[in-house]
Amino acid sequence: MHKLLATVLIVFLFGCTKQKVPDHVIPPDDMVSILVDIHLVDGMLTSTETRRELANKDTSNLYNQLLNNYNYSRHDFDTSLYYYSKNIGLYDKVYNEVLNQLNELETTLKQKGSKNLQENE
Repeated sequence: MHKLLATVLIVFLFGCTKQKVPDHVIPPDDMVSILVDIHLVDGMLTSTETRRELANKDTSNLYNQLLNNYNYSRHDFDTSLYYYSKNIGLYDKVYNEVLNQLNELETTLKQKGSKNLQENE
């Protein structure tokens, strides 16, 4: 019984500490912002209208440009993804925040759309 209690206590203590990422890894807050933007770009690229506009343009560098806006390279991003995939608890926290921000954006857009519809009636 004491071993079980000690194990639970150790897991709880280590689980509650804020994990510091190494210097070569994109910090969690930046990673959240980057992943939100990546999902927004992915969503835009699924739009038929956007695909038509970009049909004659080179979009292969689109994600690299996004990363450059945050002053990170593709190598920085790939290295960070590898780190987070090996630290799944931290990655889960990052992705939960990504989902929260995307949900907030969706709610805001729906509210604005609803407000615009009411104004036009």
